[in-house]
Amino acid sequence: MEPAEEYDSSVKEEQLVPCNICGRTFFLTPLKKHIPICQKVVTKKRKVFDSSKQRAEGTEIPAVKPLKPRPEPPKKASNWRKKHEDFIATIRAAKGVTQAMKEGGPLPPPPPPTYDPDYVQCPYCQRRFNENAAERHINFCKEQAARIPNKSKLATDLKGKPAARTQVWYFYKYSEAYNKCNFMLRRRCYLFLYNLAILV
Repeated sequence: MEPAEEYDSSVKEEQLVPCNICGRTFFLTPLKKHIPICQKVVTKKRKVFDSSKQRAEGTEIPAVKPLKPRPEPPKKASNWRKKHEDFIATIRAAKGVTQAMKEGGPLPPPPPPTYDPDYVQCPYCQRRFNENAAERHINFCKEQAARIPNKSKLATDLKGKPAARTQVWYFYKYSEAYNKCNFMLRRRCYLFLYNLAILV
């Protein structure tokens, strides 16, 4: 065998030239073949390989559609500063109350109520809910408002003249007979008075 030095000297020296697309280095002749292939690879978008399709090929398994990843919900702007300030104000108000109680002086007025700005207010009952609960509640409250007549009007009517049912029930509830009778008898009395009030 020839020594290694003689073998190396017999090989023609070629310089490695980098590809201007991917940066890999080649000898000159393979580089000429590589450049058109490299251009195709760069311009052509490769499909994501689906191994389940390949496994199902040649079998009776139906092709299952891949699940699309769920888009992430947009992040809400954090209002931690407002919450922190409300918390500090509540602590200070509580300290003021305890100090006034120790000293025996008049209690300071309570701090104004704070509302979470993320909550949605119901236009019918003025209560506040988070977005998901608000959607369900507002539909429910809308139906209730349509079903029941105006509550404020009903309340003013009752103030003027209480219904017969409430009058009879109030009288009977505070009478001695009601307090002495047992549960079943009370229930019967209540049902009797309820039906009587409906008829009146």
